Amino acid sequence: MSDIKPRDIAVSLAGHDSGRAYVVIKTDGSFAILTDGKTKKLANPKKKNLKHLRLGKVGTAALLALDFSDGAADSVIRKQLAIFRSEADVTEEGSQLV
Repeated sequence: MSDIKPRDIAVSLAGHDSGRAYVVIKTDGSFAILTDGKTKKLANPKKKNLKHLRLGKVGTAALLALDFSDGAADSVIRKQLAIFRSEADVTEEGSQLV
């Protein structure tokens, strides 16, 4: 089905958040629990169908070492997503930089 695993960066393909990058907290059957550290923090993550996601990047060393129960994890997630967006040349909303 999908090769998305926890701590990977995934990009939304459908919905009002289309193009937006998230970190996968866990997968549950055909759904993934996601966070971006800003609008969807660890305290209130987003649930999204795996078929509406595409793998953006396999988990980085910083994400693999991250403890999701730690309150400071949101800032690490924001930084890792910012690095991913700069490498992919996209904005926070997912549109291409010109």
